Amino acid sequence: MRKVLFGLLAALPVGLFVVTLAQFSVNVPWFDDFDPFPDFLRKWVNSNGLSTQLQLIFQPNNEHRMIFGKLGALVYYWLFGELNFTFLHWLGFGFTLGTLAIFIVVFRQQKIEWEYLIPLLFFLFQLQYHMTSLWAITALQHLPVIFFVSLTCYLLSKQQFGWAVLTGFCANFAMSNGIFVWPAGMVILFVQGRYKLLLTWLVAGVAAVFLYFRGMQTLNNESSFGYFLQHPHQTFFGFFTFIGGLFDFFPDRSTLQRSILPTIGGMGMIAVLVVALVKVWKLFRERTLAHQEALLFLLGVSTYLLANASIIAFLRPRFGYFVMIVSNYKIYPALFLMVIYGFYLVLNRQQTKKTHFKVALAVGIGIWGLSLLHYWPTINERRKTLLAGAFNQEHNGFGLGFTPNTPAAQYIDSLMKFNVQQGIYHYPTTLAPVIQSLQTPTSLPIQPQLEYQADGLLIREETHSFTTEMNGALYVSLQSNRRQYLFKLEPTLYTGRNWLKRYATGTTLLIPYATVEPGTYQMQFVLVRNGKPQSTHNQPLEWKKKA
Repeated sequence: MRKVLFGLLAALPVGLFVVTLAQFSVNVPWFDDFDPFPDFLRKWVNSNGLSTQLQLIFQPNNEHRMIFGKLGALVYYWLFGELNFTFLHWLGFGFTLGTLAIFIVVFRQQKIEWEYLIPLLFFLFQLQYHMTSLWAITALQHLPVIFFVSLTCYLLSKQQFGWAVLTGFCANFAMSNGIFVWPAGMVILFVQGRYKLLLTWLVAGVAAVFLYFRGMQTLNNESSFGYFLQHPHQTFFGFFTFIGGLFDFFPDRSTLQRSILPTIGGMGMIAVLVVALVKVWKLFRERTLAHQEALLFLLGVSTYLLANASIIAFLRPRFGYFVMIVSNYKIYPALFLMVIYGFYLVLNRQQTKKTHFKVALAVGIGIWGLSLLHYWPTINERRKTLLAGAFNQEHNGFGLGFTPNTPAAQYIDSLMKFNVQQGIYHYPTTLAPVIQSLQTPTSLPIQPQLEYQADGLLIREETHSFTTEMNGALYVSLQSNRRQYLFKLEPTLYTGRNWLKRYATGTTLLIPYATVEPGTYQMQFVLVRNGKPQSTHNQPLEWKKKA
């Protein structure tokens, strides 16, 4: 009965997460996706020989070697002859389910009742880390590494050393922070008193880290040392901000305003962890910890998370403090909450566990609910913006993250054209009705205002704003004899006193002058409501490099 209740309650966070992926995942690359997926497949198609193909799989992508992402792309290519980013998003979700399964197995082996595991679902399946779920490169970096680290710690706690070395190498090569699986394993082996195996583990770790970084560029990480010396307080506070990232309840405010609650929350979480570790230390001194598999598992995972947070707080502030609370990283605070809650489930008696369960459930539902409030609209709008970007990428050679007419944009244009010509990639056709509607203009009750600014053309439209419709949006088309551009106007962010409100009335769009080829254009607006696109009549527009 308890298992059935767990399943029913799991359907809410897990089910909504699945629905979100199904609705908002689009088969479109973005920014860093190009190197490990389309470019990788282009090189794979043109390669000859197993040696060259193995080199491609292990070839670094910036600071990472993401072999599981590349292998996932290859599997789909072998099966269907195509590259599909939606498949890669779902593959990342599969690793997340695997991580949840490991935690459930660990706690169920401790005879912890099913209902006490419900908060884990709300911690894990919320939308704050949506960019780790709906962006292929991050989905197949962070999610596999978390799965393999968790699996390695589980295997070590069960004294399955050989398999743990194998999964440790998998974590090591999933992405760069996978190297922290080795210190995590060292903690477990030390507590178990398996010192000979600890030495073997250390040698394996050194070899794995050497192989990982061999021939890799570090992207100027040495500059982080100088930045740290000038701004040590950012690293100190950044550690706590990163740990408490799930308390980022106001994502549209300034970085300073957003960071206050995560920093306080991170300090509170570390304090709660310290209290739990004091109890663990007592067990260690009593020589009873070595055989408590769940605590060993949690010690290993927490060691990994603390090491990862430390290196992020040291290396990343030079890019801007906002990185501490960027969506890509928020899977780690979610896992940290799961670990802390796990410590208290394992360490406390039944009555105390009931209290911790109520607190954890309230925190989990609160974080989950606020993530739906804030991030579901963001995910909705991002999908439509990506589709418009895909149209421009297909027809104008830019649109999916790179500035037009730059070497990077030209490289991406040639890369995507190759994959399309080879039949490896197919652009989505979702916006075809929007384009078709331009042929049958009507009179629409919209009042666009154009303002030529120093950096581009600013378009404002105050009568329409955000809609929860799947395809509801306002687009602008610029068409000449040579080109057609399509841009989506973005809902205006709300900046008033109500911090729970996301959008104000109206939409805006800034089109940089360098984005559009100079010439005479016919400008039309397309409003999509209730699944039906309607376009305005043509309005002539003379586009110059600068106003």
